[in-house]
Amino acid sequence: MNIGIIGAGGSIGRQIAQTVVAERMLSCDERLILCGNPEGASAKSLYGFAVDLMDAYAETCPAIDVVFETSKLKADLIIMTGGITLSTLNNNNNISRDELAGYNVPVFEQYAKGLSVHGHGHELVICISNPNELAVSVFAKHLGPKRVIGMGSFLDSLRFRKEIALDLDIRRQRIHGFIIGEHGAHMVPLWSSIHIYGYDESKLEKAIQKIRKGYRTKNFFGDVRKVNGELKSLVLKGSVREAYDLINQYPPDIRVAIKPFITHFSGSKTVAGTARATMDLIRTIMMGNDALIAGQIHLEHGFHNISGTLGVPFVIGNQGVERIIELSIDEEEKALLKESSEIINQKIGSYI
Repeated sequence: MNIGIIGAGGSIGRQIAQTVVAERMLSCDERLILCGNPEGASAKSLYGFAVDLMDAYAETCPAIDVVFETSKLKADLIIMTGGITLSTLNNNNNISRDELAGYNVPVFEQYAKGLSVHGHGHELVICISNPNELAVSVFAKHLGPKRVIGMGSFLDSLRFRKEIALDLDIRRQRIHGFIIGEHGAHMVPLWSSIHIYGYDESKLEKAIQKIRKGYRTKNFFGDVRKVNGELKSLVLKGSVREAYDLINQYPPDIRVAIKPFITHFSGSKTVAGTARATMDLIRTIMMGNDALIAGQIHLEHGFHNISGTLGVPFVIGNQGVERIIELSIDEEEKALLKESSEIINQKIGSYI
């Protein structure tokens, strides 16, 4: 299976490329295709990056190609990291992925159209670029919904489990649970989906009640807006330690919604976590095993009568989305998800 990375010259694209090579995800007779912008810095840097990778991993390195046209992007699994990020935009008025939409939708259209014309018709696309739902919508429009997956809820669910694990002083792998909806302020934490290895129903209920600190699902969007307002000035003026101290006073779901922005604007960005999560998903697909995950997909037939592009639980295989899993969720979660989907659909409708 050949892997192509669109936006390979960016920080996340480079991290994923290096990890693919370092962890021997591809054999020596498979190919890693680094795709960049011929008008940007990657027009020069990708050639040097490819040589550097081959220098570092000469004994195990796959063949590496550098391309700048989708007609030459011949891969089976394509990682979309192209487009601008919040730090590139450098907009001090809003800390939101929504601000990227107008800049990135032409990029999404360019590559999606190119793949629809020049691809072999079986490529799977993993969208990391933001706004994540918009990226998925554009690629699904050209390639079909089965072959396009967004990383948003996959990454958010890992963060959710991690934050719960921190509060309970246990390892993340003991916790199962999902965040769905938007990859952004309108994400929907599914507390009803949580189960923990070694916890019976009574112990689990008490643990969740304790770490939620009295916050309710039905108020989640408003709580996120309120906390985001409290943190905004700290983040934008670079008071990173104070911002982390403040957000850590809140329950896990609110931390998941806001903490990545603190990390991003700290100068560190969220490169390692995003790349690591992407590698987990790549490995799952390449192994050929079906797996239950949450991620952004385009829903044609609905999830709890909700359609559009949003994060939901589904089974993924090496041909893409196999089937949606309609988990039982409580009424507050269902109402929140419906509101999230309406907001997402309205945003997407402004661009496509």
